[in-house]
Amino acid sequence: MTTDVRRVVANAVEDELLRAGRSTQWLSTQVGITVAELRERLAGESDFTVADLAEIAQALDIAVAQLTPHPH
Repeated sequence: MTTDVRRVVANAVEDELLRAGRSTQWLSTQVGITVAELRERLAGESDFTVADLAEIAQALDIAVAQLTPHPH
């Protein structure tokens, strides 16, 4: 992912996590990654995988598309 895309995805995940009233600890458990890995991805230091995004969307009961950049 480019840095811009990585930031958009990380922001979307953070926004949806806040909207759901859930913690990063809760999400890391749901997705099956460590809190440190999740924080690294949320900081834009590494990429979310497609599997991560699918797991996150399922855990938050949203569409994967809500976590990805939208075309202009």
